[in-house]
Amino acid sequence: MTTTPCRTTSLRERKRAETRRTLALAAYTIVRDEGVDAVTAEAVAERAGVSRRTFFNYFPSVEQVLTASVAEFFTALSRRLDERPQDEPLRASLLAVVDDPSDLDLVERIGVLVEAGESSAHAKSLILGELHTWLDWLEGWLRGRLGDAPSELHVAFVATSILACGEAALRVWARHAAGSETPTRSFQAAFTEAIALLGTDLLPDDTVVAGRS
Repeated sequence: MTTTPCRTTSLRERKRAETRRTLALAAYTIVRDEGVDAVTAEAVAERAGVSRRTFFNYFPSVEQVLTASVAEFFTALSRRLDERPQDEPLRASLLAVVDDPSDLDLVERIGVLVEAGESSAHAKSLILGELHTWLDWLEGWLRGRLGDAPSELHVAFVATSILACGEAALRVWARHAAGSETPTRSFQAAFTEAIALLGTDLLPDDTVVAGRS
């Protein structure tokens, strides 16, 4: 008798989580199919197959459902990184999360969100907000992988550098991804090249700069 309420609560929580994911996915597909300006409470509710009232039971604003669709991507990315072997080289782990042909949906979502951010300042601010929230998670993950030796600044620098590599690869990839038959491979190649740049002298020295002036 005492276990029935727990099972009922658990089922209710799972249903709520599923409805929330359905609404977030609906918002994402609208962005993909029609653009970010087409995302309204009514449009999301209709595509998700629920009422407008149900939408507002889960999200108080359209901005929050858009944020949820972005956060869902970062949740998936975090899960992929957590699944990598603890003793795997860091560079290999980073490349592995974008090197799986089975993850076409994840790669497509990346491109759609980046494109939305390029076309809408409001969407870009939402994406950047989620990006910096995820940065905190990434720093924590890196501390677990790098141990206690690196300084706080070292960990923060590595985390922000990884994000910079991802953003640079996404920007270049998104410009050329339309019509590509191998979107995962092309993004992976851009990300691999960006990560490789971390091992080089990114800033030209004074003599090179002076020679160009």
